[in-house]
Amino acid sequence: MQPVRLNDLNPEDLKRIKQRAAGDFTEVSERARAIMQEVKGRGDAALRDYTAKFDGVEVAALEVTQAEFDEALASATPELLAALAQVIANVTKFHKTHVKLEEEHVETVPGIELWRVWRPIERVGLYVPGGKSPLPSSLLMATIPASIAGCKEIVICTPPNKAGKIHPAILTAAALLKLPNLRMFKVGGAQAIAAMAYGTETIPKVYKIFGAGNSYVTAAKMLAFGEGLASIDMPAGPSEVLIIADASANPAFVAADFLSQAEHASDSSAVLLTTSTKLALAVAAEVRKQLPLLSTADRASNSLEQYGLIAIVDDMEQAVEFANDYAPEHLEVCAEGAEILLSKLNNAGTIFIGNYTPEPSGDYVSGLNHVLPTGANTKMFGPLSVESFGKKMQVQRMTLEGLAAIRQSAEVMAATEGLPAHGRAISIRFDTEE
Repeated sequence: MQPVRLNDLNPEDLKRIKQRAAGDFTEVSERARAIMQEVKGRGDAALRDYTAKFDGVEVAALEVTQAEFDEALASATPELLAALAQVIANVTKFHKTHVKLEEEHVETVPGIELWRVWRPIERVGLYVPGGKSPLPSSLLMATIPASIAGCKEIVICTPPNKAGKIHPAILTAAALLKLPNLRMFKVGGAQAIAAMAYGTETIPKVYKIFGAGNSYVTAAKMLAFGEGLASIDMPAGPSEVLIIADASANPAFVAADFLSQAEHASDSSAVLLTTSTKLALAVAAEVRKQLPLLSTADRASNSLEQYGLIAIVDDMEQAVEFANDYAPEHLEVCAEGAEILLSKLNNAGTIFIGNYTPEPSGDYVSGLNHVLPTGANTKMFGPLSVESFGKKMQVQRMTLEGLAAIRQSAEVMAATEGLPAHGRAISIRFDTEE
């Protein structure tokens, strides 16, 4: 990669970088729709057919058994168990701060008391990717907040391997949570989303679907939401990082973080904006040095060729303006005065501050959630959280005196809007008293 000045980037290249892998979703959506209709009509039979077609394996029993959980747990190394235990502890500690079951009561006027109470979504569906790499971290990032929220049923779908099994690391992560209300199924792709949206003979219909996946998974989620079958957490697609850095940044660190997102897939994105030409050149050299050392070098190289950028900006104001428009999933700030920059940054899934805060730390063990909106959707969506798994209900309680205090205004509003029964529902309470 060769650094360029951001101001010198031609409009077509700038558009490609900012749009990244969003592209035209029409063809993918139509294929996802066809898969969903098949699952709607044929249920488990369609799931088995698609699993054979896309995953290359015949699966007789779709649900993971307790014996499979136990076997994975028994075979896990002490190192993996310790790592998963720390992830669980930190993610739980952070996410437990998210929700108040009942908020402060507010008296708007004497005799009118208002408040909100928390209620979990009763049955949720979690999608855990399993294509290029097993992602036990993704299972934990979704399942822990669902459990803290109090969801009564947690349905997990994840694709099987060529042996018809779920990767043991994913099974181990689930087993360590010890949740009696968790069920896991060996099905992936758009067909998994369809199963959770419609319900099949084996997989129950859920009320909200969570988790990232490939373009077909994302398309199916959007279709499920658009057709009113289930709510979804957010549109989540290929991984991405934007790094803002100045001369104080360590080029080897920056290059490593740059590559950590590029290696996810050929459609991932990585962008560096820096005020330092020297740093830009050093990072480019480090990328060339570190890239061949990766077993994932091919897909990292492909993603950098399509959606990678090392650009020199005039100043930090230009970097912030670009970042707020780009609206990245992950945003690193490796620069002096980071706290001032933070106050100006509006659109990002997670912000990582300083030379010793690498993005992968948030992917795994720091405690933050790594399920984040992508493709500029951080302009309107936030990270997955406990709040995502429930909702607040409004409650009000009034005395006659409280109702009297707002009676005239309520009756005027009802008359203005041409809704006499609304007004009568207020006034009748005073007719009875008289």
